[in-house]
Amino acid sequence: MIKYAISDPKFYSNLDYAFNNFIRLKEANMLLFRDKNSNNYDKTAQEFIKFKSHNIKFLLQNDIDLACKLGFDGIHFSSNFIHLLKETPPNLIKIASTHNIKEIELSNQYGADFITFSPIFATPNKGKPKGLEGLKEAIKISKFKVIALGGIISAEQICAVMKCGVAGFASIRYFTLD
Repeated sequence: MIKYAISDPKFYSNLDYAFNNFIRLKEANMLLFRDKNSNNYDKTAQEFIKFKSHNIKFLLQNDIDLACKLGFDGIHFSSNFIHLLKETPPNLIKIASTHNIKEIELSNQYGADFITFSPIFATPNKGKPKGLEGLKEAIKISKFKVIALGGIISAEQICAVMKCGVAGFASIRYFTLD
C-alpha cells in the first residue's frame, strides 16, 4: 500500500523536528515537498531533500528542472500543470492531482504513473467531498493507479478507501498529527 505524506508549511521552520518527531511520517513510503507560498522554494527544497532515505521516495511539486537538479524521485503535478506530464523524464515518478473526470482523462492522455483523487472526505478549503462513490468512479476511469486524498486522518478512513481498490492514500494531517 502506498502511504503518501504531503508536507505542510509547519515542517519548514524546523525540518529536523518534523522528520524526528512526527511518528507517522516514518510510516510513509512517498513524501511530497509542497510549498505554495514560499519565497525560498528552491532553498527549502534543497534542505528538504537532505532527509531523503532509501525507504522513502521524495517528490517535488510541479518543478521538473529543480527535481532533476536536486535528485528528487518524482514530480507531483497540480491539476493546472497536468500537461507537463508529457515533458517529464521517464526516470521520474509522475503523479497528477485530479478532482474530476476531465483531469483524470488528461492524466490518462499525458501518461501519469499515479493520480491522486480528492477530496474524498471533508478537508479545510477543498470543497465538497467526492466520497467513496466518487472514488470508485475515479478508479474505473483512470488507466493508472489511484491514490485517495483529502481528509484522511484515521485508520478507519484508510480502511474505507482501501476497500474501494485504491493503490494507497495521501494525507497531510494523518502524518503530522501528534
